[in-house]
Parts: sequence; C-alpha cells; structure tokens
Amino acid sequence: MRPTWKLAIVVGAALATLIPSLAVGQIPGMGSIGRRVPSALKREPSIEVPPTINIVNLVVEHRQDLVLSDTQFVRIVAIKRALDSTNAPLVRRIDSVQRLFKSSPLFTQPSPAHRDSLSAGKALVKEMTADIDDNIADAKDKVFALLTTPQKERAEQIEDKARKAGASAGRGRS
Repeated sequence: MRPTWKLAIVVGAALATLIPSLAVGQIPGMGSIGRRVPSALKREPSIEVPPTINIVNLVVEHRQDLVLSDTQFVRIVAIKRALDSTNAPLVRRIDSVQRLFKSSPLFTQPSPAHRDSLSAGKALVKEMTADIDDNIADAKDKVFALLTTPQKERAEQIEDKARKAGASAGRGRS
C-alpha cells in the first residue's frame, strides 16, 4: 500500500471513532448525565416581595373607563407624581435588598450570620412594603376625594380585579 492510502485509512478510522461522540455531545442535556446540574442543586432562600397594587396608577391608566374630566385628571396626575417621588427611595431599597438575596445555588450550609442577615432583609422589605402601602392609601384618599360616587365604585372594581390578577401573577407595581 502507498503511504497516502495508509494515512487516509488512519484518518478515516479516527473520524469514524470520533463522529459518534461528537454527535452525542450535540444532544441537549446529554453532557450532564450523572452530574449535578445547577437546577438540581439546593438553592438558598431568596427574599420575595409581595405585589403592590397602586390604585392611583390604575385610575390614571383607566382614565377613559372612569370618564375623568380634564381637571380631575390633572389633579390625579399631580397626586401620582408626588406618590411616585415619595415611594421611589423605598422601591429602590427593596429592589437592592431583593437583588442582594436573590436565589442562587447553595454549595454549603448557610452560616448563622447569613441566616440572620436574610431575616433582617425580610424584615426590612416587610417594613418598606408597609410604608409604600401606607403612602398609597393616603394618595388613594386624596384621589377618591376628587371622584364622583360612580367613579369611585368603578375604581374599586378595577382595583379588585387588579388584586385578583396580582395574587396569581406575583410581583408587580401597577
């Protein structure tokens, strides 16, 4: 045999041996057989923020449904801006704490200090969420003082619908 034929046979045999293993490597999930994958790892607890239903935003969004006059709308937007300015630092702080304690793979047991900081973070989020809810309640009173009785009833229906949707959807700031 010639040397080029020998080389061709050796290369062909090597390819015939490697191609099946290369093909199996392309199948999703096949590279992790027998290994722990990140989804199978135990995850540390995260801080969950309950959904906040902002009735002032809902009134602005449903302006046409509520048949708001231009004067009502302008005053409600002013209340909304004041509320947003008041709540902005609280929302930023909640988001920071939530990002700090996002769920990640747990490779060792959490230390007592980590568990303490997690519980302190949860308490802080609970406190900040209560402050936001208080601010929204105050703004709601101001907005409802501007609405007529039928508009108040319709706004409450919209709020109830949003609460039901928010309970099933998770976090939101509508």
